[in-house]
Amino acid sequence: MDTSARPAKPLLEWMKRGDPDLVPVMLADPHSTTASYFGVSARAEGQSASFTDLPQSPITPEMVLQCCRETGIQLVCPLGGATHLDVIGFLDDVETTVQEEMAVNGDLIKRTAIRTPAGELADVFVTPAGRPAYWAEHLVRGPADLPALTHLIERVAQASLEDDRVRDRLTAKFRAEAMRWPAETLFKVSLGVPTFVLASMLYMAHETFCYLLADHVAAMERLYEALEQATLVWLECAAAAGADITMGAINGLELFSPRIYRRYFIPQARRLHEAAHTHGMLGWVHTCGHMRSLIETGVYDEMAVDVLESLASPPLGTVADLRSARQRLGNRIVTRGAVNVNYFYLDFEQRYDVKRLGPSSPTNGCEGSGSRRRNNLAV
Repeated sequence: MDTSARPAKPLLEWMKRGDPDLVPVMLADPHSTTASYFGVSARAEGQSASFTDLPQSPITPEMVLQCCRETGIQLVCPLGGATHLDVIGFLDDVETTVQEEMAVNGDLIKRTAIRTPAGELADVFVTPAGRPAYWAEHLVRGPADLPALTHLIERVAQASLEDDRVRDRLTAKFRAEAMRWPAETLFKVSLGVPTFVLASMLYMAHETFCYLLADHVAAMERLYEALEQATLVWLECAAAAGADITMGAINGLELFSPRIYRRYFIPQARRLHEAAHTHGMLGWVHTCGHMRSLIETGVYDEMAVDVLESLASPPLGTVADLRSARQRLGNRIVTRGAVNVNYFYLDFEQRYDVKRLGPSSPTNGCEGSGSRRRNNLAV
């Protein structure tokens, strides 16, 4: 993919070639950080959260840009993600119904039913007032739901590969969000490793994933292959819309075994990130939790990761020595995080601390750890 016509993006250039001792403070969740800065809510009340489309927010691009100007924080803007929900409307043999109701306690309850020739899937998604949203029930609850999920994912992959309307819709969706921001903004799209995506709450609970992978290996691997085919198409759409980074999350060894990493996560992540590189994009992985052994054994190098977060320290994580972790990662991988966010809620108002940390930029930054590449500090 020809990226020569893209505008210059200072933060992206720093990630590739910048001085590791001049570390930008980075705003990767612009709505939440800006909401804290102005002392307002990041989410419109009475609106269901979403894991594919970006929910409407009272935080405007103008407010985000003002926060960036006044603090010196660098902006990374999310363009959203892609899932089966973006494609279902183009499938003639799959039907979806969505019902929303407001509970007496103010919780917004969203019930989704997906009917396929192989069976029906249904989930319940709850958005409490002023608190994080969660799944109360999942699409897949046991082996009986695997035929319906297989039909759904394989049809989604087929449509993504063969139906130009899917590509057009996703490209337009990503581009519409990008058009709301200055051209020099760094854009990321949320696309994950298929095995982890299918293990995440979007489809099934973690324990269900473990049971199904133990008892139905062939069926689960069939799903991984189909979802990977679709994901690579969605990546192309994001690149065409101007995305600079593909970002996905993978839990650490507190949840998944080294065997699952070796057999599924590592090869799938490498293929995804290498595909991103062909489009001029970077690959970004979020791992919070037990990741010290993953760093020490070179897992993130094998994954072709360009940006890694969050180097979580004990007790939640296992990276007790940030300097040695940075040295082991070497000079190719950017790291983001390693700052205990609880600091910002102790003894000081968050707005004051956000201001006190800035200004920071690729040419006027906070001191970082001294590995010969970058250690990206974030609020």
